[in-house]
Amino acid sequence: MVAVALPVVLVVAAVIDQVGGRTLAEHATAMYAPHGEQPSSGLLYGLIYTVAVVGALLWLVVLRPARNHRRSAPVLAVVMTVLTAALALLLLVSAEYGSTIYPPLWGILALLPAVAGVVASASLFRRSRA
Repeated sequence: MVAVALPVVLVVAAVIDQVGGRTLAEHATAMYAPHGEQPSSGLLYGLIYTVAVVGALLWLVVLRPARNHRRSAPVLAVVMTVLTAALALLLLVSAEYGSTIYPPLWGILALLPAVAGVVASASLFRRSRA
């Protein structure tokens, strides 16, 4: 399933940013600086890695029932879609001092597995009715 692999996109983007550009850390520093706070870049990137790993693990739960054509597969896919969307929304709406902590790109990347989950859920429901 694509939804299991898509969190890798988020991890790769985070690794590239953490090693190279550090745009996330710079965004957070600019956001917190007027308030005399210094953000922890490890915490920022750690949350992104956690969202990606948890998202991938959630979708692994769906793989076996989907491959074995179990009737629980479509329901599990919907549940995992909702959970991965909630994780992505965490990145999209987390805010302090009136500003979002993560730029929208990070939330959008985290939403990719949920989008794939919608497609997978629809496919599994169609297959279960056939």
